[in-house]
Amino acid sequence: MIACKQVAKALANHRYYELPWWRRIPMFIHIRLCVMCGKYHRQVVDMQKGVHDYLQHEEAGEVEAHLHLSEAAKKRIEQALEQKQ
Repeated sequence: MIACKQVAKALANHRYYELPWWRRIPMFIHIRLCVMCGKYHRQVVDMQKGVHDYLQHEEAGEVEAHLHLSEAAKKRIEQALEQKQ
């Protein structure tokens, strides 16, 4: 049986669908049987769908201007990140 760690790594790296079918089947079974991996899989799929939808709206110019950060806000975030490092 495939370990949860292997499933999580494959899902996080977007490599699940690149695997050959004989490796995907045990992973699919594990995702269906393991409660935690099934929940993680749904979260990954939802996140990927959300990002994909957002990028499509952004390319179409449907993202509203007030949703973008101002330059001052971007600089504050960059400074805060630099201080953390």
